[in-house]
Amino acid sequence: MGMYRSINNEKIGNILNYLSSNIEYLSMTKALKLLYIIDETSIKETGSPITWLDYKVWEMGPVAVDIYNEIKRNEIICYQGNELTVGEYIDLNIIDNEGRQEIYLKPKTNFNDKIFNQYELNLLEITVFKFGNWNAQDLIKYLHEENSLWHKTVKQHNLEEFFAKGQRKTNYSIEFTELIQDDPILSLANKAAQEALEFQQRLADYGEK
Repeated sequence: MGMYRSINNEKIGNILNYLSSNIEYLSMTKALKLLYIIDETSIKETGSPITWLDYKVWEMGPVAVDIYNEIKRNEIICYQGNELTVGEYIDLNIIDNEGRQEIYLKPKTNFNDKIFNQYELNLLEITVFKFGNWNAQDLIKYLHEENSLWHKTVKQHNLEEFFAKGQRKTNYSIEFTELIQDDPILSLANKAAQEALEFQQRLADYGEK
């Protein structure tokens, strides 16, 4: 499961809620790509992602597996006896498109802007403004571009051959810290954010006992 999912679940659910409130006909594929773009942009600009989800390198680009499995397969993660689900923030609309089932996201509750800082709220707005009209294929192409983290990971592990054999999923994770390894300030910010989350996690776990 993505790091700190139990702490960040409300944020993840609200991001999906925000995207589906502001983009008409938001498919699961498009939502997953936008989620990745939000985290990658945040890392580049602040040193840390917003969701801390684990993105795997799949043929169609980086995918937050936790969220994919829940939306696509209804597989919900349990942590310390609690279900970690985005189901209270979004509804799913399954549409039969020429024999293929497509899943679309719809908002279920009102977006809670209180849990985000100003930077994060601006980033959500900019992401919708910039990519809201792109279709899933355009986003996949964009994230496959040369020198993207996805592209680098595919090259590094010879995954083209793997994908050419018809395999679509791998267990390799996107290493966001590669984007900031040459920037000491952002690297420090990343470390500080991670330490703060670890502390929060310990407090939360301690509270469960």
